[in-house]
Amino acid sequence: MTKEKKHTKSKASQKGNGPLPWVAGALLILGVAVAAGFYWNSKMRVQEVYFEGNRFVSEEQLREVQIPTGIHPDSLNTLRIIKEFEEVPYVSRAAINVEPGGNITIQITEQQPIAILSSSGQEVYIDQKGIRLPMVLGRQVNVPLLYGFSSRPVGDTLSGEQGKATVAFLNELRGRPVSNATISEVAWTDNGIIALTNQNGVKLTFGRRNFATRLRNWEAFYGKVIKQKGIENMQSIDLRFQGQIVTRENE
Repeated sequence: MTKEKKHTKSKASQKGNGPLPWVAGALLILGVAVAAGFYWNSKMRVQEVYFEGNRFVSEEQLREVQIPTGIHPDSLNTLRIIKEFEEVPYVSRAAINVEPGGNITIQITEQQPIAILSSSGQEVYIDQKGIRLPMVLGRQVNVPLLYGFSSRPVGDTLSGEQGKATVAFLNELRGRPVSNATISEVAWTDNGIIALTNQNGVKLTFGRRNFATRLRNWEAFYGKVIKQKGIENMQSIDLRFQGQIVTRENE
């Protein structure tokens, strides 16, 4: 007596030819997409140039930097273009972004004014590095007035130990909301940094160093003493001494 043999089909044979047709189709689509991408990339040309991030520097100034159109983006001398943008006043950094259609966006990062330097009837901005920048009509910012330095030449940096100390003070001041809101004028003198409050013009002496500590002491004094006695009763406040604040009050 012979045994009956049952024949079963493998899963692959049950499903036809298995996943191979799907894999082949996916590879075909991928190959077409890659080929189309290479073709599109080879045909890409610079059409338009746009700018983002500029506030103080005008678009007209930025367009003085020559960016050729009608060529492939890879043919651009990007290092030369970026260098020329970063030589424009107010431009701290420039970056080039190429869009899929070939258009280019220049992302501008500007230097930020931290004071208005006034000297001999001329006013210029001072940025975070102490660079003198030209005033721009319609682009006023709320920063302290600065005295004690020449406003010329525009584009140069405040020099010497006095300039470095003043820039350090202004940057520290800018990062402290209370101090920044209470001080309106700053000057470099023989006693170092002298400031005036925006109310009643009380004289504050900060000296030549330790500005973070002395501004912190000023804020504590302002919160505890000034608000109790009133700023109108103060003439001057000297913050140069460790462990004490010397005041001169109105009689």
